[in-house]
Amino acid sequence: MAELLKHYLFYTFHSLTKYDYMALGWVLFLAFLLMFLGAFVRRRGLSYFLLLLGMVLLFFGPPAVKVGLDRYIRKADVSLKESRFLRYSDALLLEGNLTNAGKVDYSSCDLVIVLYRPRDFLGDWSPWLKPSVVRIKTLETPLEKGETKPFRILVDHLPKRNDLNTTVTARCYP
Repeated sequence: MAELLKHYLFYTFHSLTKYDYMALGWVLFLAFLLMFLGAFVRRRGLSYFLLLLGMVLLFFGPPAVKVGLDRYIRKADVSLKESRFLRYSDALLLEGNLTNAGKVDYSSCDLVIVLYRPRDFLGDWSPWLKPSVVRIKTLETPLEKGETKPFRILVDHLPKRNDLNTTVTARCYP
């Protein structure tokens, strides 16, 4: 889990573009404007509401901007063709395609491979809250808009289990 968090923070600061800076600047400007207005409005209820709205925008605005831009501008689709454990080794072979569905060209992409045991009570959050194994592989090949490239990854030193599910996501850098 620590490796996943470390790579996510590195990815967040490594992949900032001019669109990120403009969106973050706009969100921070609005948050400080709302807090400034909240400090000088005479009506107490409206003042508290503006201060609360400014604080919420200050804390939740930048992550929301990052997630929104990742889904729209830096979107990358991963489709797995094959995922199997090798017979005489403790390795997993993954084959699939990586597609640039975003609006910019990518210089490199990180594939995040998460193996986890399915848990009914965690649902879709199971790979991110309780992963068994997390591996991150970097693909240094450039990927243009709309282009699809195949990948083949061998992940070593895994526990031999048949009950592990695999999730592969891509984080790409312009």
